[in-house]
Amino acid sequence: MNVYDEANNLAQALKESNEYQNFKAAELKLKADEEHYAMAQDYAKKQMGLQTKQMMGQELTEEEVEAYNSLTASVLGIPIIAEYFQAQMYFGIVFQDIMDIISKAVDLDMSGMFGGEEDAE
Repeated sequence: MNVYDEANNLAQALKESNEYQNFKAAELKLKADEEHYAMAQDYAKKQMGLQTKQMMGQELTEEEVEAYNSLTASVLGIPIIAEYFQAQMYFGIVFQDIMDIISKAVDLDMSGMFGGEEDAE
């Protein structure tokens, strides 16, 4: 068995999955609508900025949380954008599940690498 061949087979299976196909279809549909695509990109950038701030240990202000929640309600109230983010989320779940399966199969514990328990010396 060639591990690279198996990885390519897995990649092809992912590409053929309903979750990936739905995600790509939603992405194409959204990209065809320039105004809503720009709104989705702006929303994703703001979301990432707030997540980065939190990961760096900085607390979000009440104003930031309120503005983000308001923006989320507004943006996700647009069906074409909501469809895109939902499809992205479903594919992300499948992808993460597969990564978890692979990590467990090779007994790979990533928690120590990212601030989890330290290995005993």
